Amino acid sequence: MVTTSVETDGSAPGAPPRGRYRSLDGVRGLAAFAVVVCHCFLTIPALAQAYVDPNVMDRTSPSGIAAFSPLHVAWAGTEAVYLFFVLSGFVLTLPFARANPASWAGYYPKRILRLYLPVWAAFVLAFAGLSLFPREFPAEASLWLHAHVPALPARAIVDDLLLYRGPGLSNSALWSLRFEVLFSLLLPVYVFAGRKLPKLNVLKAVLLMAAVLGYSGTGLSARFFLPMFGFGCLMAIERERLANLGEAIDRLRFGRAVWWAVTLAALLLLNSYWTVRGMTSDPSALAFWVPVSRGLIVAGACLAIFAAVAGPARWLETAPLQWLGTRSFSLYLVHEPIVVSAAVALGGTPTLPVILAVAVPISLAVAEVFYRVVERPSQRLGRLVSQRVETRRATRRAPVAEPVPAAPAGP
Repeated sequence: MVTTSVETDGSAPGAPPRGRYRSLDGVRGLAAFAVVVCHCFLTIPALAQAYVDPNVMDRTSPSGIAAFSPLHVAWAGTEAVYLFFVLSGFVLTLPFARANPASWAGYYPKRILRLYLPVWAAFVLAFAGLSLFPREFPAEASLWLHAHVPALPARAIVDDLLLYRGPGLSNSALWSLRFEVLFSLLLPVYVFAGRKLPKLNVLKAVLLMAAVLGYSGTGLSARFFLPMFGFGCLMAIERERLANLGEAIDRLRFGRAVWWAVTLAALLLLNSYWTVRGMTSDPSALAFWVPVSRGLIVAGACLAIFAAVAGPARWLETAPLQWLGTRSFSLYLVHEPIVVSAAVALGGTPTLPVILAVAVPISLAVAEVFYRVVERPSQRLGRLVSQRVETRRATRRAPVAEPVPAAPAGP
């Protein structure tokens, strides 16, 4: 089983009674790195075409193989974000799924500061990239690069700073943070719905999957993304059953082989959209299978988290993955302007080895600085504010001591 440390944070997963699933840091780090690699791949015109019109791609070409084979899991950026959503549902629910749940009064200031302070700093960094490397690309540059706007209207700046609506124009990676904020604000509703009538949790999971499938074609819609957090919430509430299932697998004669099969199944499910795209270009078939594949991606994310928290996932606790996991939020926030700026500096048409060799190390280095200068201080500030809110709340609720009557005076 996976070991835990004693540290618990509102943005980090924990294990009862208090703790942190170190293996989930490894999952988070791998997912963030996949997003970075994905954006590097999208600077290549042939690979960016897979996200624009995959039907025109030659499935047997190198770019077609990279896009439609299981190899795509190495740069499955969208799927990594789905995994982040399920993971956030699991992580944020845990403190409130215990017998003695955390306080909502302390949760909100910590969570808001944890999200918004790094986002605002990332906006400044992105704006600096826009100023130093104007977004001008040759005609033959990838469509993904051409989609980056050269200037920011005032309304877009406000939207990016508040994570209010739409994809981030200064930093396209900010699109997912909008749903993280929505879920964070709605967390009490998720926890109440998850804990109420626990015998119906399987039915709740079915309803969540129905929502994912039903709203699959709605684009950047809260109706599509918010149910993903619900799966993580239910997994946190059912964590004891998941742990018991993991122990049952461990006791099997071929338990380790079963865990490897679970991990492989998770990866294949996460890649199911591209597998479907590679198998057919028939519109009627895609109309059915594309929504189904997105549901399978969510199932793969749940399976990956189950394998991480209940399986023998020591490899996820290695030092490099732990470092990557603790810096994953910083890496996610800073990398996209760096990738685009690197592509600009390389003439707008970099080769894949060159953009990877330039953008990835710079992104990792900047993420380390960003973590030390911005993210970690924001975590500390959030905890400090949360503790003060909790202290004031406890003081207001403390009963007022009755005055002790004075002893009668002597004769």
